[in-house]
Amino acid sequence: MDAIRLIHDKAELQGTCYIELLPGKYNGQCWNDGSLFIEEEVFELIEPIFERHEPQFDHYSFVCIQEPAWERIIAGLERLAERAEKATDVSDLRGDVGFLFRSTEAEFVRDFRANAGALARLSRELAAWLRQQLRDHECVSVLGM
Repeated sequence: MDAIRLIHDKAELQGTCYIELLPGKYNGQCWNDGSLFIEEEVFELIEPIFERHEPQFDHYSFVCIQEPAWERIIAGLERLAERAEKATDVSDLRGDVGFLFRSTEAEFVRDFRANAGALARLSRELAAWLRQQLRDHECVSVLGM
């Protein structure tokens, strides 16, 4: 599992296994300046929140998510951050956290406290970034795999 973090600079990307969050509507181009990137295995940790609050969301497609759905997703991210900060083991995060592979869960559990803390920081940072983008854009697009 890669580091649980957001990537702001596309120069840091290695390969193509990333979810891109693009301020505004998809413009026919991926790997945009100003986008936020999340490694696929890391995104899977928060993907259940997206699935629960945006019916059009699909891991493999491009979806322009409007502000009302983002508000629900942001609230879900903030709840996850609170749960992750208080969690004592992975069972405390069930329902809000997803694992792409069994090995991902095992790695997360191996250093649970550090990983839960990193997940809380990612969730809060993503919520803040989304709020900022929604001030200037009618939607933020999720460019899936």
